[in-house]
Amino acid sequence: MWCHLVYSYNVIHILVFFALASICGSVITQGIFPHQRKIYTNGVINDRMLGSGVMAQRFELNNMVVTEWGRIFVGAVNRIYELDSDLTVLSEAETGPVNDSLKCLPDPKIPCNSPTSLTDNYNKILIHYKGLKEKLLTCGSVYQGACEARNLKNISRAQSYYESETGSILDFAVAANDARATTIAFVAPGPPDLDSEVLYVGATYTGGKVDVYTEQLRGVVPSISSRSLGRNRFQLNAKFDNIQAMYSAIYIRKDVRSKFLIDYVTGFSSGIYSYFLTRQYASVQSTDKTSPVVSKVIQICQKDLYYNSYIDMPLVCQSENSGKVYSYLQAAKITKASKNLQLSFGLRSADDILIALFSDNEGDHESNSAICVYTMQYIRRQLLENAQKCFNGEDLSGGGYLTKKRCQQLGPFYREEEYLCNKDLESIGNIVGIEVATSNPILEYKGTWLTSIAVTTTWDQTVCIVGTGDGYIKKIVLETHERAREYEQVAVDLGSPINQNIQIYENSIYVMSKQKIARLLLSNCDSRMSCSSCLEDGDPFCGWCVLDNRCTQNSQCADSLSDRWLFGPPGQTCVAITNVSPRTIAVTERPTLYLTIYQLPDGSDYTCVFPELNATSRAEYWAYGVYCLAPDILQSGIRVTGSQDLTIALNSSETGKLFLAQNFTYFNCSSFQSCSQCTNNTWSCDWCLYDNKCVHDSLSVCQPGAVLSLSHISSSTGMKGPQFCPGIDADKTGKIYIPEGVEKDIVIWGYSFPQPRNLQYTCHVMVGDIEYTSRANRSSDGNITCHLNSMMVPSHYTEGMYEAQLHIYWGNLYRVEDKKGLYVTIYRCDVLARGECGLCHNVNHTLPQLQCYWCDSGCKYQSHCHKLHAEPCPAPQIQIVTPLSGPIGGGTYVNISGKDLGSKFEEIQNAISIAGIRCAPLRDRYQPSQWIVCRLGPSLSERSGVVTVALPDRLAVTFHQKFSYQDPTITRINPTAGPISGGSTITISGENLNTGRDITASIGKVECMIIRDMVTSNMAFCETKPTNQSTEPPQPFRMFFDGYEEKNLNVNFEYLPDPVILNIEPLQSYYSGGRRITVHGTNLHAVQQPQMFATFTDSDNNVRMTEKQVCTAIGPTEMLCPSPRISRVHLGLLNYRIQRHSRQRPTRDVVPMDVQLGFVMDNVMSVRNLSGSGVQSQMTYYPDPIMHNFSEPNSVKKFKGEVLIFEAKGLSLAATKKDVEVYIGTQTCNVTNLSDTQIFCTPPTSQPQGKDERGNKDSSYPVVTVKVGNLEFRVGRLEYEQMAVLAFPSEYIMGIAAGGGFMLLMILLILILCRRMNHKAERNYRKMQLLLDNLESNVRNECKQAFAELQTDITDLTTVLEGGGIPFWDYHTYTFKVLFPGLSDHVILHPPVIEQQKTGSVGFTEHGLQHFYHLLGHRHFLLTLIRTLEEQKTFGIRDKVNVASLLMVIYQDNLEYATEILKALLNELVEKSVLGKHPKLMLRRTESVVEKMLTNWLSLCMYKYLRDTAGSSLYVLYRAMKLHVEKGPVDCMTGDARYTLSEDKLLRDKVDAKPLNLNVFYEGEVTQCKVLNCDTITQAKEKIIDQLYKNIPFSNRPWACDLDLEWKKGSIPVTLQDEDSSTMKWEGWKKINTLQHYRVFDGSECALIRRYQTIKSPNGSLDTSVVSVNSSMAILRSESDNGIKFFHLVKHDELQTKEGGVKMVPEVFLPRLLATKGTLQKFMDDFFQTILSVNQSMPPVIKYLFDYLDSAAHTYGIHDPDIVHTWKCNSLPLRFWVNIIKNPDFVFDIHKPVIVDSCLSVVAQTFMDSCSTSEHRLGKDSPSNKLLFAKDIPNYRKMVDRFFREIRDMPAVSDKEMGTYLTGVSRVCHDNYFIQNNEDKSQPCDTTTSILAYPGKVYKSSALKELYTYVHNYSSQLMEVLDADPVGSRQQLAAKLGTVITAMEGPLVGRQAYV
Repeated sequence: MWCHLVYSYNVIHILVFFALASICGSVITQGIFPHQRKIYTNGVINDRMLGSGVMAQRFELNNMVVTEWGRIFVGAVNRIYELDSDLTVLSEAETGPVNDSLKCLPDPKIPCNSPTSLTDNYNKILIHYKGLKEKLLTCGSVYQGACEARNLKNISRAQSYYESETGSILDFAVAANDARATTIAFVAPGPPDLDSEVLYVGATYTGGKVDVYTEQLRGVVPSISSRSLGRNRFQLNAKFDNIQAMYSAIYIRKDVRSKFLIDYVTGFSSGIYSYFLTRQYASVQSTDKTSPVVSKVIQICQKDLYYNSYIDMPLVCQSENSGKVYSYLQAAKITKASKNLQLSFGLRSADDILIALFSDNEGDHESNSAICVYTMQYIRRQLLENAQKCFNGEDLSGGGYLTKKRCQQLGPFYREEEYLCNKDLESIGNIVGIEVATSNPILEYKGTWLTSIAVTTTWDQTVCIVGTGDGYIKKIVLETHERAREYEQVAVDLGSPINQNIQIYENSIYVMSKQKIARLLLSNCDSRMSCSSCLEDGDPFCGWCVLDNRCTQNSQCADSLSDRWLFGPPGQTCVAITNVSPRTIAVTERPTLYLTIYQLPDGSDYTCVFPELNATSRAEYWAYGVYCLAPDILQSGIRVTGSQDLTIALNSSETGKLFLAQNFTYFNCSSFQSCSQCTNNTWSCDWCLYDNKCVHDSLSVCQPGAVLSLSHISSSTGMKGPQFCPGIDADKTGKIYIPEGVEKDIVIWGYSFPQPRNLQYTCHVMVGDIEYTSRANRSSDGNITCHLNSMMVPSHYTEGMYEAQLHIYWGNLYRVEDKKGLYVTIYRCDVLARGECGLCHNVNHTLPQLQCYWCDSGCKYQSHCHKLHAEPCPAPQIQIVTPLSGPIGGGTYVNISGKDLGSKFEEIQNAISIAGIRCAPLRDRYQPSQWIVCRLGPSLSERSGVVTVALPDRLAVTFHQKFSYQDPTITRINPTAGPISGGSTITISGENLNTGRDITASIGKVECMIIRDMVTSNMAFCETKPTNQSTEPPQPFRMFFDGYEEKNLNVNFEYLPDPVILNIEPLQSYYSGGRRITVHGTNLHAVQQPQMFATFTDSDNNVRMTEKQVCTAIGPTEMLCPSPRISRVHLGLLNYRIQRHSRQRPTRDVVPMDVQLGFVMDNVMSVRNLSGSGVQSQMTYYPDPIMHNFSEPNSVKKFKGEVLIFEAKGLSLAATKKDVEVYIGTQTCNVTNLSDTQIFCTPPTSQPQGKDERGNKDSSYPVVTVKVGNLEFRVGRLEYEQMAVLAFPSEYIMGIAAGGGFMLLMILLILILCRRMNHKAERNYRKMQLLLDNLESNVRNECKQAFAELQTDITDLTTVLEGGGIPFWDYHTYTFKVLFPGLSDHVILHPPVIEQQKTGSVGFTEHGLQHFYHLLGHRHFLLTLIRTLEEQKTFGIRDKVNVASLLMVIYQDNLEYATEILKALLNELVEKSVLGKHPKLMLRRTESVVEKMLTNWLSLCMYKYLRDTAGSSLYVLYRAMKLHVEKGPVDCMTGDARYTLSEDKLLRDKVDAKPLNLNVFYEGEVTQCKVLNCDTITQAKEKIIDQLYKNIPFSNRPWACDLDLEWKKGSIPVTLQDEDSSTMKWEGWKKINTLQHYRVFDGSECALIRRYQTIKSPNGSLDTSVVSVNSSMAILRSESDNGIKFFHLVKHDELQTKEGGVKMVPEVFLPRLLATKGTLQKFMDDFFQTILSVNQSMPPVIKYLFDYLDSAAHTYGIHDPDIVHTWKCNSLPLRFWVNIIKNPDFVFDIHKPVIVDSCLSVVAQTFMDSCSTSEHRLGKDSPSNKLLFAKDIPNYRKMVDRFFREIRDMPAVSDKEMGTYLTGVSRVCHDNYFIQNNEDKSQPCDTTTSILAYPGKVYKSSALKELYTYVHNYSSQLMEVLDADPVGSRQQLAAKLGTVITAMEGPLVGRQAYV
């Protein structure tokens, strides 16, 4: 019976244990470690880009609806899409493009008289109609805005409504038929007699700027209407008759509708009324872009069939605090008020509220926005008040834009509904109210454009989903009628505005941008993994379900009572275990644990769960929470070593889940094995001294004598803490030396050694594998004395000293602690001395305690010596001496190695002499007995002698080789000049050039690197290094030998500017190469051996390079190079492609190949790749030509004195007659002509001597050889026909006769010439007088013309410039252009490629970038990084500029930190400049990172000032220049112009230019445009585009090359082109066609039409427009006309003669410069006055920077005002303003023509001269631009001085003001990028930072990645600097950098890996 009970009890116990284990397991899994859920951390579930494959000029998404079952329909350009709830495209219907015209009726079957074209169909209306038959109603912009009804099951099935029974366009033209015109529509109840819903439509009028027919056609379409959804679908509900014009519609008055355009924002139904919200001009009298705008609400009573109840009034959103009015309504939604808003507004539950978004402008990225809320009760009340005013006789009808009706006083008062539902009184209506509905914003945004809104409600709150113009979704909760709160923001499509159609379906939000549709989570509760994260955002949908331990919506919590579902605003406190008592427990105890819990829900049963132990304990309530019994850890099987943290969790019986957890600790004293470990911790452990163990309770366990723990709670003041533990004091004991084989007593110092008590001490020494044990005694003073036995060093150990560890034991068991370790050093004297007497003595000097002496011919321990006195050392031995020569100036370090070279330094200090001269030894480099390094003294002359070592008391010894004193001399160097980029190899000739050890060379202050392996006595070589001293005279070339300078016979080297390639011709060659290529440029002679090569891409896209060809420099500007050879191997790697030439194909089928030419010119990198330099460097290679041998027998041709002709094929493809050489034997045959198939040459008159194949002369017929480049053809032999010769005497006779006749003829000629010269002088005088008169008349005419233009142009320009806005670039584009000038693309514009780490490879990981970003935040690291990079020789100027720009990109959003770094670097730069010779030069150039950073910093901080203040005057100056320049002729080939400020670009020829007014038809409008008759066709097109798009940014304009200009010549249109078959040609020239060439006359009618493809002109040629230099397009050339040159106005390489052959003096036209200057003077003065004026809008950074410069000057004692003035000029004016003046296209979206660029350069130079403090003397030879502004510069200097003075007198800018301003600038760039912190709440202690970017702008992570490449390249140098830096070591920066490198690149072999 008893056994049975025991068995039953055991079974029950086991079952309970497993049950508890299973409960714990499940609870743990679900509670503390929850199941993985799909978490969308950014709120976007999925998205999709639409529009792929759609043919449209501009694809975009227009509208979206979501059905009740989750089906999504999207209306877009030319498409209707159907998607499921996961955004999978189910089907799509094509809606366009279609052939349509604004003048055609919709039905495409009806023929139209007007021409049609493919037109994109923009979706205007998209409605899910739930009527009798559910349909998808769609209306587009084509077919006059007609509509369709689509089947919901198949959207491709559509019924079109193009016509009606009446046939009126009114019945089917529903929507606006223009892409930019607005249309809104909604379904709402109609009049009761219709008994159905109707479609309410609002559409903007679109017939304004078209022809009269279209205007009338669109005039029939109403602005507001209600249309049938029944049988007559889309027709107006009511049309009474045309006489009374009663419709269910509203029309805008005909006289104002084309200008008074109304934008319809949205519409809705509320109560018995339908509403339209609009945005329109405030008055019909003011309808331009600057006119004020008002937002309005329009109300139509749904019972009113004929819209007699129409009434509108302004809807105002105005801040009560600031008074700011937000006039532009952007979006609105109506909804039912939630509970909190009902209470706040005092509404009934069924009342509607209107939530509207407003902005302060039409909408852009700088808009300020607000959210205003109106109750519909209030809106109707205000509308009622307006209606009552009209019914009381106040005239409110019409408002100037509606048909005016009467407002009259009527008898009895009407009820509210009768006022607002006026359906019977037709004479009263169209009320335009003056009373407004006003609301105070509940939320305002600065710099944010709110575009769209959707509204939903939770159980008691209203939530708005708001879209922004930069692609974000904001979630906002409306808390009261006065307050709202944004609680979340999600990025959807950065940079693209969110479309108005935001839809909410279940827990999803569907949003659209221009091309993307995205699905977002309405509430993302599941992503919040902790209570604090659940409540901190204040998400109204989310709360913490306490017992479920998760964040849920209210409906998802099992028990949503207030104490079980926590919710509320941020700050709500969570349920938590705040304390566990006791917190620490010994493993031998089992106490009760008391849990203090805040807000524990009542009414539930709780269990304490210990997950790690699989144990539970019932919990009971107490006053502050619950308590439970701790488990017995010893029974759990867990072994605790030291301490172990465990978890106590709380489980609820309601949910069966763990919902609270906290840690507590078990500790085990017995696991501590030493006294110090036991007593030095936070646990209550004591050390039993005589039991040698650690226990929890020493009183009950230990023998008397215990050391208590520091944390032990006891009143005893005895031994407490680790300082009472027995231990050895190694420092006090010192080093212990024991000679091998000797017994010795040593004393061990320590503390707290146990008292004897019959305890025995022993000493143990481990020597290798042998343990030596010896006895030890404890002395009375507490020390221990060990008697060490004789010990031997292990036999394998070869060193002289061996360290063995010494341990002390007591009681034979317990070891005395020795924290630092105690060691015994066993030594051997003979091994330490290595058998040398000197080393033995040195050991005795340095370690006298070893007692090593030299005795018995060896080094022994003192007691082992037989003699008591030391023996003398033998004589020294010299084995090696290096070097064996040195300069007579001394300084050479001589190395002497040998044996017995002294035992201490004092012995050798004066013992070394070389060639009789003392050599001074170096103490720090002396190695006793073995090595001496001494510094050689100088000699008066060249000499040689021995090396002597004479030690005291020993014989002097000498080396067997002699040492020579030499005097090296340089006789010459070659070359004597080279490029500043370095790389030139200089050959040095001279004598004794291999003297000494350290040989260096320099050119001035620049090192020339000696090639040490090639140095001989008579010759040496060095390679030059780069320098920036390009303007200095030749520098002396010097060599130094061990610091001694050689005799230099006035040898100099000159650094020349780097070569620049300007032109390469010709650019054709044969595969075999060798064609003579002429290269033009500058400084081509600076390189000793230039080389040319070619690169090309093979079929595998690998870049291949040919062999280099050596070039010959003819002079500084010309160089000849043979074209490289394309080898057969290269040809085999290519895939040939036949290039199609646009002009004329070669005469035979060829396979040309394009290559890229490059040059090797020492280290000049700019010429190695010319692809981006603007130089045409692409060469075309053709197959080698074919030469035919002579056709005569044996290839021997007989020559009879005629021209010699050779037959060939393919000669003219890549050769001219200059490239062909013909040899006949040993002489040349002069080539006279060359064609593709023949060569013509004139042979020598007599037959040349023949030569064989080896070139030796022979007697045979001469061989004829043809050479074409590297090709050589032997075509045969040539036999001369023999001619008869005269006898010898007749030649003498003929010669004498000819000589006599010649002498007689000369005498007669001299007499005649003398007489004629007298007459000619008189005629020339009269002719010269006539020429001077003519010249004076021309000068007078030019001056009159310039003066007249000077008086009239100022007025004309001012008039033209008054209109038009300023096309500023946005902040992002401006920033990129300033930071990376000249680049259109950069790595920061693209997202980084994040790569996974792979061992041995370099990858970039997001994790690594995050670490790198944080490390850059260490100020000291960033400064060290910049300094280290700048110290590297390979870190060039481009790298410095790039690093500065990357840093500014990274810290745009933290300019305060960037400013701090900038100041630190500036401090260093100032100090460096002040200590230098020329402090004025500081900041003049960009030679360091800080100088470029200062430029970037100023540019970013000055952007707002440019936008608000200075930009307008700069833009006016630019427009004035451009307009004035284009008023006169501009040569499109040279860029020269009649009107310019630059003498270099002055058109120095008289060109008759007449203005023409052309009537240009473009896009339906005729505009009169001004051009010149001398304009090329492209110039004319560009001027016309400028006038048509004068207010449009340049990037939004069409290109001139995309348009054709047609001239209506009679009834036939002629396409005008720059070049066609009628182009004039003569003498190798072609004149580009002009308007005068086509005889276009004033008032001609032209048309500008878009060019969709290459078309042929009427005269049959292809369009080959030549684009002017004012255009951004390249000038095209005809490839077919070899040698043809083009010109426009003047042949640019010839002097043109004027009237009657009289040459005009070019200086005659210089007064035009003065005329242009006078015209533009006012605009320059205005601009200078703007930027040099101190006003309120001036940013504080200027004052801050100038004060810093003043303070720096004061700190360094600089009192010269010119220096401080120069610093300020170099900082702001020259570093910022000059850059902006020269490059206004950085600030504005404009095009900068070449001629305008030259004028701006003159203005910039004038501004620079105005900032200079030095006076420049002007004379007749001074540059024209300085003479031009000579009188103005002094005034400008005064303005600069006044500007600096006024800034100095301003109050100082405080750090707070500066910080506020920098924060504002940083906030502007927040749209560039941002850093978002994503916390993983499942790991409370782990936070990661994700660096995100802004697509379309710049990627911060890409900038970090680019910056890291520099760290990667110089990581070793940077590590060395950080390791050596004390501050870096203290902050562990090297380790942190190592962590970054490991994270970025992974662990590499041979490199330490960091964690």
